[in-house]
Amino acid sequence: MPSIASVAAPIGVRLEISPSSPFIDDELTIRIFGLKPRETVTLRASTEDDDKRVWSSHAMFSADSSGTVDVTSQEPLSGTYRGVSPMGLFWSMNLGGAEESGRATFVKKNVTANKVTLEIRSAERVTASTHFERGYLAHGTQTRDLQVPGEPPTNSMQTVGRLFLPPGAKAGDRLPVVIVLSGSGGGFDLDKAALIARHGFAAFALAYFGTPPLPTWLHHIPLEYFEAAFGWLSAQAEVDAQRLGLLAVSRGAELALLLGSRLPQIRAVVAYAPSSVVWAAGGRNKQSGVLPPSWTHNGEAVPFVPLPLRQFIFHSAIPVALLKRPVMFRDLFRAGLRNSKAVAAAAIPVERINGPIMLISSGDDHLWPAEEMSEAIVARLKKYGFAHRVEHLHYPNAGHMLRYPYLPTTARDSRNPHLRNALYSFGGTAPADAEAQADSWRHTIAFLKSSLT
Repeated sequence: MPSIASVAAPIGVRLEISPSSPFIDDELTIRIFGLKPRETVTLRASTEDDDKRVWSSHAMFSADSSGTVDVTSQEPLSGTYRGVSPMGLFWSMNLGGAEESGRATFVKKNVTANKVTLEIRSAERVTASTHFERGYLAHGTQTRDLQVPGEPPTNSMQTVGRLFLPPGAKAGDRLPVVIVLSGSGGGFDLDKAALIARHGFAAFALAYFGTPPLPTWLHHIPLEYFEAAFGWLSAQAEVDAQRLGLLAVSRGAELALLLGSRLPQIRAVVAYAPSSVVWAAGGRNKQSGVLPPSWTHNGEAVPFVPLPLRQFIFHSAIPVALLKRPVMFRDLFRAGLRNSKAVAAAAIPVERINGPIMLISSGDDHLWPAEEMSEAIVARLKKYGFAHRVEHLHYPNAGHMLRYPYLPTTARDSRNPHLRNALYSFGGTAPADAEAQADSWRHTIAFLKSSLT
């Protein structure tokens, strides 16, 4: 039975939340009791992200004949979301105030719980309120860091990977491991790895650029780095070196499919917004004019599809500079895919992956054509008679920024320092992204359990 937190107010109004100590990916049941029949009240929710920015939402409800409001089954009269949505107060949160950095997405850098304030307002006064936390890290989770020497002159050790072992894990357990790779934002996805570990896996968040002493942006990343990191992971007494899974998004998904095609110990791949080909790093070397590769092996560039940036910038200048519209990078990558010779040379040999594959794509992805590239992956697997299970989850109205569920999905564009701080569009809508995140996460956890355990 789920635990229930009950908060009473002096006038007899009672707010119940179940479960009382939820994880961030738990769907909550929120009910209000003790109201007058047909009384109108407003629920307000607020929280802070890891940059201390306040996000908030609200919804107005009318109590039923017994004086009860059930957010799970009732549609709000007005508010930041429409329709029946048990978690609408969470995914419809908006960022308050001006955003100087231009980063409009909910920032999560660590695994500390997010504190939520929930208030019931009636006639412009608070009639009941409560505070609770939505967690990432299960109690008893163990962590272990992979560290490498930093840059001179200090050469101090720097963390590039963090292993999360689920509660009760001990030497000899031989747990399956899910390796989590970030996308074009770089750094760690510690929050995602912690959540995966709470579902019973060992989870390993591995950075490959965007944090010292690794490269500051995605270029010339040696695949040997990942082989060495997986070697360290395999040496840990609690994990099974032959049951490694990869979970990644966007450029990280490109990397996951590439690694899976080369390393037989990878037994499952979950690729959010994936690519069917290896892409260039973007830009040119200022001295030589040479296009830099994203990935290398044995000192040689892994064949890639170049990006026709000059042509794209020319066609994007008017809508971006004059009309102040965010960039839609999807057209840039579509132009690259028309280079049939480069596509043939840079196609990822996904048929070599030693286990099942899950692809997750959106029909309104503005970053790149993940739908078309997912279809290309499926077609290639069929062509080569792939022996393992393939699942393609497609969400026609969602955009690029899919992650685990029940975080705010209201941001439609943002800026990325690794993309010259350009304002770029995600695509999709807040409701469509919220629905896609919840559905794909459920399927992802089930897929990993069936593939690795």
